[in-house]
Amino acid sequence: MSDVTALRVAVDLMLIPSRVRSLRTGPLPHGVPFLLRIAANDEEATREAIVLTGKSPETLRAAAAFFIEQILLRPGADSYHILGLGPDATASQLRQNLALLLRWLHPDVSENAQRSIFVTRVTTAWNDLKTPEKRAAYDIAHASGEAEQDPRPDEWFMDMSAIPESSEVTLYEDFTTMAAINPPARTERVQQRKNDSFLHRLLLLLMGELDD
Repeated sequence: MSDVTALRVAVDLMLIPSRVRSLRTGPLPHGVPFLLRIAANDEEATREAIVLTGKSPETLRAAAAFFIEQILLRPGADSYHILGLGPDATASQLRQNLALLLRWLHPDVSENAQRSIFVTRVTTAWNDLKTPEKRAAYDIAHASGEAEQDPRPDEWFMDMSAIPESSEVTLYEDFTTMAAINPPARTERVQQRKNDSFLHRLLLLLMGELDD
């Protein structure tokens, strides 16, 4: 049975987004890869999650997306965090999470065109860690504070850590992501789908290449 700890955390976070602040300061919960599978619309993982939580697939995917945006891809996250793992992760685990994140960002899975801005952050994180040499150099730079990510949020990003912890703001069952408050225009979604072949080629390149 899959570890659903991260999924349960994600569902709770979507309902009480003021918890973003405390979650960002602690270690990632176990089971992030399972959460990424749900975000990437993996049917087997979604069916298992429905049985384990009793939530609808729409709610589960929304919770997974919200967790990824607010916790993994938060401003200032390091490359391990972006890929949903810690420094003790294996190369295989990093590669697997990369594939799941890119699938989640693919236009066939995500109708939110604005999410495509995360592709660069995800691929940059992978580039930092994709070979033993690059990973060793990154670890040294990160330990010395020279490898910090840009702490500024993307222009459209709604940083929920600004919500007071006493806030009663909640996100409901029909909520998809915070970006859904201002959904992209249809023309933007159409344009995003025109990038389908590019993202597909990018995924194949990243998954098949270990060296520059």
